[in-house]
Amino acid sequence: MERFFIYKPGSRNGYTLLELLCVLALMGILSALAVPRLIYITHWELEGAARAMAADIRLVQQEAIVHGECTEVYFLGSHDSYQLRLPNVNRMVYLPEGVNYEGQTSFPTDPFLKFNYLGAPGGGGTVTLQTKSGSKRYVIVTPVTGRVRVSKTPPSY
Repeated sequence: MERFFIYKPGSRNGYTLLELLCVLALMGILSALAVPRLIYITHWELEGAARAMAADIRLVQQEAIVHGECTEVYFLGSHDSYQLRLPNVNRMVYLPEGVNYEGQTSFPTDPFLKFNYLGAPGGGGTVTLQTKSGSKRYVIVTPVTGRVRVSKTPPSY
């Protein structure tokens, strides 16, 4: 027990091969446990991006009702972003790193989603978001009512 706390001149300092192998084995086990968690983190980025987009669409819809003016969301697929066009301000929103659009949106006025002064959409449609690993989330706007929801499965029209 003394050898760990008291320095003796001439004694060997350093680590044995067995100690180094134990540390490497422990690091290997911890990293094996961490890798699936990192994949899980990208899932949360996708889920967060989809939910944030749904909230932004609802905001645009509510602003149309409050101001009594038409509003719209402009989807810029090539830049992985979208623009909220409100009566008083335009705001650009960028998707998180690793999340992008899959193809184009399915709105009748693609790449726009328009709301009239009553908050009704110009038509229903879907925005598909995906990660590089292939996970997808669908932001779905229902025609006529304008209900906005996020789903793991594509809509069946």
